This record gives sequence, C-alpha cells and structure tokens, in this order.
Amino acid sequence: MIRAIFFDLDNTLIDFMKMKRKCCEAVIDAMIATGLKMPKGKAMKLLYEQYHKYGIEHQQIFQKFLKATRGKIDYRIIAHGILAWRRL
Repeated sequence: MIRAIFFDLDNTLIDFMKMKRKCCEAVIDAMIATGLKMPKGKAMKLLYEQYHKYGIEHQQIFQKFLKATRGKIDYRIIAHGILAWRRL
C-alpha cells in the first residue's frame, strides 16, 4: 500500500530559474508603477546583483535592492512588489 508520494518541484517538475525570473519581472514592473524611477532592464540587473551577493533565496532581497538603489527602504514600493510576486 502506498502511504506517501514525494515530488521534487525545484528544477525537476518546474523550471525554478524561469519562474524566479518571471516573478522578478512582475516585482520590478510593480515597483516601477509604484514610484521606482529606473528602467526595467537596469532594475533587473541590479536586483540580480543583490541575489548574487546575498543568495538566490534571500528573504529580504527587495529591501536590500531598494537600500542599494535608493539609499532607503520604501515599504510602499516593497509591498506592491511582494503582492505582484504572490499573484504570479
């Protein structure tokens, strides 16, 4: 009798990096719509630099990103970014 089935989603059934990129694009779009004054391409490049520095799963990457790009954390912009991430 089968009692459990396990699935490894990350890079097995789902292309993790492709999904991560789509989520990041949605976040940057939402941040720009909320007041981030930066071209999307440049913002994506800078966000991925933060991922390279702190790790691809860093939980406060958007705070690090805004601190690095704006010198301060704007929680309104972060909130819109997180909502976009969760929607996607």
